[in-house]
Amino acid sequence: MTPRAGRARGPLPRFGVPLAAVLLWQLAARAHGSVFFPTPSSILAHGHALWFAGPPERLFLTDAGVAHLLPSLGRVIAGFSLAACCGIVLGLALGRSRDAYALCDPVLQFARAVPPPALVPVFVVLFDPGTRMQLASIVFSAVWPVLINTAEGARSIDPLRLEVAAVLRMPLPERVLLLYLPAALPRVFAGLRISLSLSLILMVFAELLPGTAGGLGFQLVDAQSRSDLLTVWAVIVLLGVVGQLLNSLLLALERLLIGGRRAAPGPSLTRGTPG
Repeated sequence: MTPRAGRARGPLPRFGVPLAAVLLWQLAARAHGSVFFPTPSSILAHGHALWFAGPPERLFLTDAGVAHLLPSLGRVIAGFSLAACCGIVLGLALGRSRDAYALCDPVLQFARAVPPPALVPVFVVLFDPGTRMQLASIVFSAVWPVLINTAEGARSIDPLRLEVAAVLRMPLPERVLLLYLPAALPRVFAGLRISLSLSLILMVFAELLPGTAGGLGFQLVDAQSRSDLLTVWAVIVLLGVVGQLLNSLLLALERLLIGGRRAAPGPSLTRGTPG
């Protein structure tokens, strides 16, 4: 790494640019004085009073934090976890067979391209309004980036390793865990990063579906209907913070498992994005 690259990745550019943007926002909003664009300081103060001014025994969460923040975190983590598990298992199964992947690829691309709002009537028929329907809407759309990237990663394994495993008569579970999964890990994490952002977006969408009585998406729409713009902005900022924290945790796990290896650029990264 060159000294210039090291400086570009240092703490000053990383935190200085966002702080400068917030400062400019603060100055511009205070100078304009519009109720539609409050200052960041007023948004943070309102968000703190709304969600994080509770007693210490509840981790400083208020009643609104318990009623809206915790259910949203539960939905996005559960939906992302289910999508990740299903995507990795099915992706490894498909990636082991070129014929199976070729047969299933058109179906995968069709299902991936279906917009989640178009499936609301189907989910209403298949599931009762509530948590099951919300999780189904998250998992259905978030699973495809993980599945497709995992299958592509499993197909990229060195054939020589498979020949050696066949000569040694390595059992199938060992081949999957010791050969296919390590080879697919860089692309698995590429799909997981896309799936995580999709899960957060779909969590907000799922909380707009019938049968929802809490969550940040529900609170966002409720505040919008009451013209409570300060709460609207506070929810938007909180969603961004939650997404950044979850993404940082995922990147830390990626560095722990695969270090500096990265997925090679290829069509699977773009094909795994939402249609």
